[in-house]
Amino acid sequence: MVLLHVLFEHAAGYALLAVKEVEEIGMLLPQVEESILNIGKFHTVVKLAAFFPFKSAQTALENINAISEGVVHADLKLFLETNLPPAGKKKKSLLGVGDAKIGAALQEELGFSCQTGAWSLNYSEACVCTSTIL
Repeated sequence: MVLLHVLFEHAAGYALLAVKEVEEIGMLLPQVEESILNIGKFHTVVKLAAFFPFKSAQTALENINAISEGVVHADLKLFLETNLPPAGKKKKSLLGVGDAKIGAALQEELGFSCQTGAWSLNYSEACVCTSTIL
């Protein structure tokens, strides 16, 4: 079993989603992908674990620019360190991110195992579709 979280960047702030009981082997199965993209099923698979609202439009712009450049902003660092289990714990933990550059930066700077790819993008797309519902 893998403890899976997905980072979702939004104009309003950062969201950390906890994905319930995911096995690495099953992450790419068509049934799993289908449940992610179905709003009703999505809420049975994913739970909002934490949210960090940006304090101003300027802060939002700085954070989103940092993400697009593959730089870990201090706000993102604090948010993840506060809400994710420390790297190196016995239980395998994985952070899904939408962009490979920020994933590499998070892995290098904070030591979190980050994953990008089809399943991570599916969760991000589902978050966009359901962000008003979350």
